Amino acid sequence: MLVLGAGLAGISAGLTLDRGYRLVERGTRPGGLCRTRLRDGFAFDATGHWLHLRDPGMRALAEELLPGGWVSVERRAAIWSNGVFTPYPYQVHTHGLPPAVIAENVLGFVAARLGEEGRALREREPRNFAEFVLRHLGPGFARNFMFPYNEKLWTVPPEDLSTEWMGRFVPQPTLEQVVRGALGLAEEGAGYNASFLYPREGGIETFVRALTARLTRPAECGVHPVSIDPGRKVALLSTGEEVPFRAVIATAPLPSLVELVGGAPPSVREAARSLRAATVTYVNVAARDVGGPPWHWVYLPEPRLRPYRVGSASAAVPSLAPPGCRSFYVEMSGAAPVPAAAAEAAALTALLELGMVRSAADVLFAETHSIPHAYVIHDARYGSAREEVRTWLAGRDVLVAGRSGSWEYSSMEDALLGGREAALRLR
Repeated sequence: MLVLGAGLAGISAGLTLDRGYRLVERGTRPGGLCRTRLRDGFAFDATGHWLHLRDPGMRALAEELLPGGWVSVERRAAIWSNGVFTPYPYQVHTHGLPPAVIAENVLGFVAARLGEEGRALREREPRNFAEFVLRHLGPGFARNFMFPYNEKLWTVPPEDLSTEWMGRFVPQPTLEQVVRGALGLAEEGAGYNASFLYPREGGIETFVRALTARLTRPAECGVHPVSIDPGRKVALLSTGEEVPFRAVIATAPLPSLVELVGGAPPSVREAARSLRAATVTYVNVAARDVGGPPWHWVYLPEPRLRPYRVGSASAAVPSLAPPGCRSFYVEMSGAAPVPAAAAEAAALTALLELGMVRSAADVLFAETHSIPHAYVIHDARYGSAREEVRTWLAGRDVLVAGRSGSWEYSSMEDALLGGREAALRLR
């Protein structure tokens, strides 16, 4: 078996196959985006990498790999809007917002769920994400948070998004939860990510190193496929070597696999071209700890601030920054990477407004990085196009796994499970 990409999905596939595989990785070390950058006592992941485990087998594996090496963190997340912090999720924590905003949210929710004006949407399935929000949350929540935040994140209007990506990622409150939240009586812990695991030391790459230590055959780094010939069952690698295979597990971005395999009919090539994704630019910021708000991450729905989220990994796990310091990652989406100067200026503006730093002098250093195809855009064409490409590849014994290979919005655990599932299908 040939496994392309030593991110979490590829590593998981290798662990499941156990023998008879080759795992190649374009980068200089395994991990994909699940890696940690060290500088001057700070440890920065490629934005937030919190491990939410639902599968008992994956939780058992994590504990076995790092016995006593995990910290369990209770989420502290917030939304910054109208000049105030409100706890996440917004839908059940509107207390503290201006009274007019609270009224708009609550009355809109009641109208959507019970009112005559919401009847038309209640009587049919939503055609897109915008209709879903209006049907289940109402126009107030839509205008004040859901629409502006998600347009920032996905880079397209909510009308252009389908509902395929949401699943556990969009909490749907009851009327009681909304009312209690408006009165300041909300219960803690709503949403799928109320708690998470993280390595006690060394950043998320500590987990990757523990995983790769279990591989019976290590990843071959600095190597990538040049072409795949499904007829001859041979892959040409960047080393010049031709590798025979029975099947391929590919974690590379799904659209690129069509060109890599070659010979696709026009309809498959067109489907691959229609698959879109947003690029995330993120700024790692090392700063003095000025005693700012203790949030692990903060959502920024208002358009006047360029980033959509500010995170502070060291607020959750203090070992990620030196004593007296704090680390931040500031994220912004776009069709292309944001130039470093603009990204760092936008990051500083957000940190100043949130009270995370008092002045530019509190910043020790900043680094700008980008993640291409970070968020797959689930538009109207997404479902059918993705299925057409995946079916064509599977017919040539190329199975896909991982967030990029499967072309989906998912978590680290989903990547591990996807790699395992692909390998089990081949076994």
